[in-house]
Amino acid sequence: MQLSQLLTQDTFVSTIYGERYLNDTKGSFADYSEVNPVFDPQGKLAHMVAPYALLSNTECTVHRSNPSLGLEVWAMEGSKYKFFWHPDVDRHGLTVEGSVLAQPASSTRTLLTEGPFRVYIKTDLDKKHFRFIRRLQRSSVEHSIAICSDLRAFCDGGLNPKRYAFLPESLGVVVQGGDYEGSGVIYREVVPYPTKKGQRILMPYHSLYAHDPNAHQDKPLLVQIVNMHSSQNPVEYFVEHITGPLLESWVALVSKRGLLPELHGQNTLIEIDKDLKPRRAVHRDFQGTYSDSRIRKKLHLPLFTKHVAGEEPGTTVQSQYSHVFDGMIGRYLLLRLTRTFCLYFPFEYDFVANAIKEYHHGLSGWEEADFPPTTYRFATTAQEQVGNEVSFVDTEIPPEFR
Repeated sequence: MQLSQLLTQDTFVSTIYGERYLNDTKGSFADYSEVNPVFDPQGKLAHMVAPYALLSNTECTVHRSNPSLGLEVWAMEGSKYKFFWHPDVDRHGLTVEGSVLAQPASSTRTLLTEGPFRVYIKTDLDKKHFRFIRRLQRSSVEHSIAICSDLRAFCDGGLNPKRYAFLPESLGVVVQGGDYEGSGVIYREVVPYPTKKGQRILMPYHSLYAHDPNAHQDKPLLVQIVNMHSSQNPVEYFVEHITGPLLESWVALVSKRGLLPELHGQNTLIEIDKDLKPRRAVHRDFQGTYSDSRIRKKLHLPLFTKHVAGEEPGTTVQSQYSHVFDGMIGRYLLLRLTRTFCLYFPFEYDFVANAIKEYHHGLSGWEEADFPPTTYRFATTAQEQVGNEVSFVDTEIPPEFR
């Protein structure tokens, strides 16, 4: 994909193309997913039909975090709420009242509507995909909406870094009673908060390092961005403008909010302006966001009851910190970005990785993270994983990026 193409079409066309096709994956879809391969985001499916039922106030519980008026209007018909499910699951007993055209985002279970109203629909996909069963139950909807509200308070308080934003998960609907008691859907808005004026394009971070399967001759978007905007020092530009927003967001959210965001290549988008310059790291998907109760107590912030670091079997506070940063951010994103950069520019990997670490250590508040001296990983492979409970093991390998 050519960087200039981002400006020549509907920005959502660029976004969903990046979601679906600019994503290096290992093996075939069927190797790591129980979902029907026809719904593979990298497959040939132009769009899917996402069905919904209409639920009254007595048939569902609605959770809000200041949803936009447009979303409130779209999510309802009359006095009832739309409840969507993924086309690859059955919801016998729920009457299909309508449907929308949508495309799968890179997570597979989240769908981006085709329009005229654009919104991400996160579904309760009760099937194993990669490592986990992608359920979306009541407690996860409540947690996601609560995290969204906490991020709003963070941004409204003026403490957030200028290069951080998030996609609000501002409305959740949960079935109340019946065969699907507790099943949920989350509506994620497409406009980042805090809002900014001017044309902005959102591309998932994984689209920066991945090769375009439909344009093999094109260099990765990361390389094109660095070539376009770095004048004298490509490493300095790469560290400050590509990895910098990620690191700044991580440090700010840990130190000022006690949150451990999973800012990997799927959960984070890069915001690019009309001049094709990176502006902000845009955070999304809060279902798995952990919190550090010790930091939140110190900051006099309310505590979360779900996904509290160190309180789940098989984990400790330090192993959770390492998993999120060394694993989700480091191994799944920073490593891949750095390897791609070094393939096209004459710098050694260790030199660039050390520059990222130095940038990290230069940020105020980085010491608040309770990191162990070495790194931790999942105790099992994705194929061996049973259920959604995890445990971590010490690799005895020193960290690369912190």
